[in-house]
Amino acid sequence: MNKTFAPLALATVAAVAMLSACNGNSGAGSGVSALPNAPASHHGRIRPNDNGPQDLHAGGATFPAYAYNLGDQPVGTFNSPQPSPGPGSLLAAAGTTGTVYYCLTGSGFGRKQFDGASVTATLACAGLGLPPVGFGGRQDPLDFNGSDVALASTECCGATTPYATNRAATWGQPFEVPTIGGPIVFPYNKNGFTGVKSKAFLHLSTWTYCAISNGTVSNWNDAAITADNGGKSVTGGASQTIHYYFRSDGSGTSYLFTNKLNTACNGTWPGKYGSDPYQDPGKGRDASWAFGVNQNWPGPGSSSHPNPNFIGESGNPGVVAGIQADEFGTGYAEGAWVAAAPPGGFGALKQSSLLDTGNTTFVNPTNKLAVTNGLKNAHTITFGMGSDSISLGSSTPWCQLYIDPSQFVKPPALAYPIVGLSYWLFYGNNNGVHVPDKKKLITFITTTKANKLLVPLEYSPLAGSVHTAILTALKGSGSHAACLK
Repeated sequence: MNKTFAPLALATVAAVAMLSACNGNSGAGSGVSALPNAPASHHGRIRPNDNGPQDLHAGGATFPAYAYNLGDQPVGTFNSPQPSPGPGSLLAAAGTTGTVYYCLTGSGFGRKQFDGASVTATLACAGLGLPPVGFGGRQDPLDFNGSDVALASTECCGATTPYATNRAATWGQPFEVPTIGGPIVFPYNKNGFTGVKSKAFLHLSTWTYCAISNGTVSNWNDAAITADNGGKSVTGGASQTIHYYFRSDGSGTSYLFTNKLNTACNGTWPGKYGSDPYQDPGKGRDASWAFGVNQNWPGPGSSSHPNPNFIGESGNPGVVAGIQADEFGTGYAEGAWVAAAPPGGFGALKQSSLLDTGNTTFVNPTNKLAVTNGLKNAHTITFGMGSDSISLGSSTPWCQLYIDPSQFVKPPALAYPIVGLSYWLFYGNNNGVHVPDKKKLITFITTTKANKLLVPLEYSPLAGSVHTAILTALKGSGSHAACLK
């Protein structure tokens, strides 16, 4: 899988990313990605243009997008050359009549397009790692959007919400479909960490990754990191500043990650983690997360909390590229993007093993069963509920399938501890636009074939009961009309 992406010239990537880190660029992002817009192995599939009205255009969340299109970003506009989804991706294998072009923009940008707050559908789709501009679509609105955050009551569906104002009269009530799950990981460059055995993984306890994320731990030679790794300095005793990469765009990954930090980092620390070399507020050793939960990174490096060692990048690909070009970089990113990145100048990217919720075992996100178990409790659907825990007020609540993050923010012991899931947002009334293909896509995401495609990509299918609920909503049942027509 590491051969899927062909990197940009490494010297250029490394120079720009390190310049960004040294200058404390905490929000703008370098705009440089080691994950190109059109993987070299896929170039034969770039169409001269999208001149068929049968083709679908979508976009949004980057967390699930490697599974959707294998990183084939449809850069530009619909009438310019654009790569179609890579072979083996969900959108390529769904069997739709039209090609499905999915532009990675981040969840927040995608939802604004969905609810009509921002009419950017036909503006050009930007390259991976660059700030989003548009989606390269044929018309407004897009066929569907991806988001790792479910709709909130402030967006839909009450009378004064953007969705009600801009979309509802023509496009009906939304159909919100849970799709797939996956791990959020702490990547690092293999070659820089001489104290970690080549076949082993860097270990981070819950206290330590909380303290790294809030800025308390700022050096890889910190005593807490050393303690996590059997008493051996991960840098061979050398002092090395931690460069932390976060999402500069409106991001469902940021929402899921900060929700985890807000849950895991606040409270009493068990056993040895309540004292030196871990928690000791009297010495400034405090791993608590005081920045809240937000799609826009609220922690160190944000405009409210400047920190030159925290660097913002756009999208999961941008974060991965930044870390890859920075020998001692880390941060948070979806695991599939890390696994797909080719080896760079500092060796292959690896994914840290994190302490499980039982505080006994370090678990690696490449352990598929551990990730699946992290999502095993994510199966109860609250129909019509908003992500802000307020009812959406929809006239078709059975069409908004919401899975509360509380079901997976505290996974069972021995499971990988930081996981999330994503959604597709469709319009209930599609006015004859690509309806058969949209139904085919939604049906496909529930199939065994789709599940098998996820296995090698570091994603996890959702529970069978969730798939059953999706199909029931799609087809309608009893007094509940079909959610897509």
